[in-house]
Amino acid sequence: MALINEDYLKLPDSYLFTEITRKINVFKATRPKANVIHLDAGDTTSILKGEVIDTLHNAIDELADMGGVKNFNAEEHRKSLISRILKNDYESRGVKLSQEEIFLNDSSRDAAEEFSEILSTDNIIGILDPTYPAYIYSNVMNGRAGDKMEDGRWSNLIYIPCNMENDFTPQIPKEKLDVIYLNLPNNPTGITLTSAELKKWVKYAVDNQALIIYDAALEHYITDKNVPHSIYEIKGAKKVAIEIRSLSKTTGYTGTNFSFIVVPNEVMAYTQMGENVSIHKLWQRRHTSKYNGMPYTSILTAEAAYSAEGIKERMELTGYYMENARIIRETLTQIGYEVWGGKNSPYLWVKTPKGESSWKFFEQMLYENNVVCTPGVGFCPGGEGYVRFTGFAKREDVKEAMDRLRNKTK
Repeated sequence: MALINEDYLKLPDSYLFTEITRKINVFKATRPKANVIHLDAGDTTSILKGEVIDTLHNAIDELADMGGVKNFNAEEHRKSLISRILKNDYESRGVKLSQEEIFLNDSSRDAAEEFSEILSTDNIIGILDPTYPAYIYSNVMNGRAGDKMEDGRWSNLIYIPCNMENDFTPQIPKEKLDVIYLNLPNNPTGITLTSAELKKWVKYAVDNQALIIYDAALEHYITDKNVPHSIYEIKGAKKVAIEIRSLSKTTGYTGTNFSFIVVPNEVMAYTQMGENVSIHKLWQRRHTSKYNGMPYTSILTAEAAYSAEGIKERMELTGYYMENARIIRETLTQIGYEVWGGKNSPYLWVKTPKGESSWKFFEQMLYENNVVCTPGVGFCPGGEGYVRFTGFAKREDVKEAMDRLRNKTK
């Protein structure tokens, strides 16, 4: 008799964005001529042009022309890409890392989920509330999360509130945690931590021999000078943190998938007997055993994104999305909504009026304005009563959506 991993039975019937798509399809079936504007997720319509796309086309042509004979020098390009990452993302901020500490990957979401494979199921896990749901589901699937309670939370996870009472800034918990997920700027709220605030978390991890899984997928949008782009800007972080980066949310790279994970040689975990174990060695063993490496076309394309021209193009696209966020933030504020985020992140966190549930507000926004946002409760129970808007969209769509909301309130 074939047995299943029964923890999978605890998962919701559908993922948040799958349910959103289902509801939109129901709406379109009844109103097929409606012009629906998406301000709910990543944008693939404004993917990078110029250097990156030219490189991708050339790489595909090269593959087609050589007939499987030519040596592509993929290893040479891989090393070149990592060198550019080190120089632009870390050395420019005073952080010293080695080539061997950078692991290339396809999806940052997958990396965050897969990393839990090398960690014991006995760890006490801390997550921000609200947070990106993938961190929760990976721990549900591997048996760490326990059972889902009546309030929607999981019995074995420690939820760290990020709400109006603490200005959406997570505070050090009273509970002792073993593994802490921090995604900053935060998805969905768009909130960041200053260097002084992040130092507290690093100190907590050092004092408690804990591990921080730091998702910096949105760091490219940070503008405040007192907000670090990397956790390694904080002294001691190399001993207690791994960092995940992506080109998806920072450059309109959604759908093409490129990410990397930083695992410093210094970071440690422990056996039941308290013996130090190098996380770097474990991850390297896991990575080389289960990952076949990035496709040649992806390596060259990411390498182009880190060229001088590619960086310039990325900065321009970042500015484009942040201007969208500014337009959304100012419009929503003017018509009476309470809004957070949108300053160091293209995500905006909006309180629903009159205590409406986030799904009810989502449906009103869809049916009355033909605009899609994301229900906050999908990110954690602490997200109830809020929705997320995103600047990842075409400028004309953003302006049209905001005009619809203005006209609705007149």
